[in-house]
Parts: sequence; C-alpha cells; structure tokens
Amino acid sequence: MRLLKRFLKISVVLIISVVGMFYFFQEKLIFHSTEIPRDYVYQFESNFEELFLTSKDGAVLNGLHFKQKNPKAVILYCHGNAGGLDDWGNWAQELSNRYEYDVVIWDYRGYGKSTGKRRQKLMLDDGFLFYDYCKEYFPEDKITVFGRSLGGFFATHITKDTNPGKLILESAPTSLLNIAKKEYPFLPSKRLLKFRFQSDENILKIDVPTHIIHGTSDELIPFDHGKELYRLSIAKNKKFYSVEGGYHNNLNSFEEVYFGVLDEILR
Repeated sequence: MRLLKRFLKISVVLIISVVGMFYFFQEKLIFHSTEIPRDYVYQFESNFEELFLTSKDGAVLNGLHFKQKNPKAVILYCHGNAGGLDDWGNWAQELSNRYEYDVVIWDYRGYGKSTGKRRQKLMLDDGFLFYDYCKEYFPEDKITVFGRSLGGFFATHITKDTNPGKLILESAPTSLLNIAKKEYPFLPSKRLLKFRFQSDENILKIDVPTHIIHGTSDELIPFDHGKELYRLSIAKNKKFYSVEGGYHNNLNSFEEVYFGVLDEILR
C-alpha cells in the first residue's frame, strides 16, 4: 500500500512537472529564434534595403526589401519558425532574382533584431505593417503573400483582412493546436496552449487565388494538413501541389517539381 501511494505521488509530481514545463516553455518549443545585434550588417549580393517598422505597442520589427530594377510585382514572405533574416534573406534574395519580383521579408518578435513582447495578436498584426509597406510601392493585386510552415499562420492572418493578388502556403499547418495534439497527445493542449494560431479558420475567410504546396513525406507538418487547408479554402481559384517524397525542409531540393510549381504560380 505504501509503495502504491509513493508511486502515485511520484506520478502526480511528474505529470505536474511535464504540464508546467509545456506551459512555461512553449515559446521555446514554438519559436526557434536567435537574436542578433542591432548593428549587425547584412551582406547580400543583390540590391536590398533594411527596414525597421514600429508597431502600435512600440515593438520594432526588422525587415529586408530586395529590389529589382523593373519588378513584376512583390512577394511578402512569412518565414518558418527557425532562423532569422541573416539566413532567410538568402532565400528571399533567390526568389527575387529568379522571378524578378521585389521580396519583402521580416523577422518576428524575438528573432534577429526584432523586439517586442510575444503576444498572439500583436505578433500576427505585425504582418500588416509590412503589407501596408508593400502597398506604398505596389497595388494590392500585385502583392503575393507567401507563408512557409509557421509563416502560414501569419500569411493567412494577413490575407483574411486584405485583398492581395494571391496567397501561397508551403508546408503550412492547419492550426498550432493540431500540431500540439500530435506531438503531445498525453497533454491537455487545448487548455495549455497560449498561442492559438489557426489557418484552418482564417482560410474560411480568404477568397483570393490560393496555392498550397506540401511534401507527401513531411515529418513535422503532416501532408494531411495541406490537404485539409485546400479542402477548407473558399477560393474559386485554388490549386494543391504535392511534392512526392518531399520532407518538411527539403522541398526546394526537388528542383524540377518545386520550382516548376513556383514557375506556374509566379510567372
């Protein structure tokens, strides 16, 4: 009997510890961010401008604007949960040069040089700062909002309240809650999760042309998430592109298929 009581006590302590760790450290699980000094100098071969935009609560968001001499349009790119502009800037530069688009990309709060408290609405609404910035240079029908992985939440949040030319989602989840349930099935994620990012709800309000790309072997965001977003989309002009055998972080290694898809969408 004593042994049973001791076992139960230990079990309760372990459960409370795991739940507490998930609740208090979930930011580190969701946002794999690193900070860089404000005076860090970005170095890219292409023409670009560094941006510092200030939100209503005083947070300063750092971005980059890659510029073409005669751009066809502009891509507002929402990057994934790991790395910052010192890394993602290389991909933005490649997109810009390959398709002759301007590309605007920014770091979320706590990434790179960007500052500010991480609160769901504040973080998501930061995207409107950069969308409005794009509108200073291009009409809305020349803006493509492109969200990859975690960035899909930002992309759908922006698009549901604006009217860009098109939306692209790559390896995007339906909701953070669904991911948490998959990764931590033993936890009451619905009660613990502080960040309720949810593209499955946003996409019900988006009727601009929508393009969804997903790898069939995605180990982080299952292929079914992309298919579900496509099913839920109310856009009259929508298309789903599967990359056979593609994982979460290697779609661009399937050059013929992946860039063939982007060629179709952006050219």
